[in-house]
Amino acid sequence: MDPSSLVAYRVIFGLLMVVAVARFFAYGWIHEHYLAPKVLFPYAGLEWIRPWPGVGMYLHFALMGLGALGITLGVAYRASALTFLLTFTYAHLIDKTYYLNHYYFISLAGLLLVVLPLDMKGRTHVPAWWMWLLRGQVGLVYFFGGVAKLKSDWLVHAQPMKIWLAASTDLPVLGRLFEQPWAPHAFSIAGAVFDLCVVPALLWRRTRWLAYAAVVGFHVITRMLFPIGMFPWLMMAGALLFFPPDWPRRLASWLRREPMKAATPEPSPALPSRRAWTGPALAVVFLGVQFLMPMRHLLYPGDVMWTEEGYRFSWNVMLMEKNGVAEFRVSEPATGKRWVVPPSQHLSPYQVKMMATQPDMLLTFAHYLSHHFAEQGHPSVEVHVDAFASLNGRPRQRLVDPTVNLAAVGPWDDLHGWVLPFREVAPP
Repeated sequence: MDPSSLVAYRVIFGLLMVVAVARFFAYGWIHEHYLAPKVLFPYAGLEWIRPWPGVGMYLHFALMGLGALGITLGVAYRASALTFLLTFTYAHLIDKTYYLNHYYFISLAGLLLVVLPLDMKGRTHVPAWWMWLLRGQVGLVYFFGGVAKLKSDWLVHAQPMKIWLAASTDLPVLGRLFEQPWAPHAFSIAGAVFDLCVVPALLWRRTRWLAYAAVVGFHVITRMLFPIGMFPWLMMAGALLFFPPDWPRRLASWLRREPMKAATPEPSPALPSRRAWTGPALAVVFLGVQFLMPMRHLLYPGDVMWTEEGYRFSWNVMLMEKNGVAEFRVSEPATGKRWVVPPSQHLSPYQVKMMATQPDMLLTFAHYLSHHFAEQGHPSVEVHVDAFASLNGRPRQRLVDPTVNLAAVGPWDDLHGWVLPFREVAPP
């Protein structure tokens, strides 16, 4: 097929990533996220991924920006794409505090840009499976975003939409609409229907323009309501992949007001060899893994929104409003000494907020306190936590068993030995 659409996607993706890197410099996020914190929350098994010392993280992001610029311009394309992929993924595996779904999407899209030679040097046609691989990745985000909303909280109780809209009534024009009692239910149902139907609608020629208008409208509204960074623009760019592959050439011809030149015909290929099937086969495997990843939470007992086992890397987009409080109690059995440790003594306000509702982050901080007190001359302390969380407007309930010594719990241990079961109560 015509490669024009893939080239356009590469350029738009690269430009968005240049902007994303510039935002980290402009808003001081490099210092705030990587250099200022005394405590980091690494992913289990990836504790070796640490911020570079000194100006290292600034150089790291500068290299990331150069990679993104190389993707945009098609300069040293493979090296640029690989540089961007490695630097971006490394930076966002340092601390799970700042996990966002679109960071995961950027790493996946970056991997596909490394694999597919989208600089298109000397190519007038490319295999159709390249396009379907990228379409499949974009489609999975929408599909599982919709599947995740097929819950009573979202469809029946309109939560957390009630909470979000009530906090946004000061918006011009839309704010008065959000005050209507039916609005949260309408927005919740519309969101689930949109996620589940937008990909089929983009694939069908007769509904494609209407579907793309819905994509733009949906993501503009969500951008107004939520601080979700580059995600709306990434998805608007991804949706363009569902248009005919030659749409950029058609658009350029229309802007120049001249007939579009016919593409150079591609010679008819010989019968495909076994080697020719390697790429499509690997693409199917890749998409298969991406299809299974969001369903892995079914392997774990309990409510995934409460335990958050399998919640990340699963396209649980805008699914819950969770807040909580946590206070840590440290004791030294040998001496009988006790300390009450407010997390704010060691963490930034945002780290405190995110940790209070996520069991694996509570465990990480408990281990940090154990090591911290050992360095202060108390090598055998126990760490207990009083943690309470509220899910989608429900009354707060205990998240963690306060009698369990978290300093003795390993990161790979079954969390159901210390995370308390979720007591189902209808949200308001």
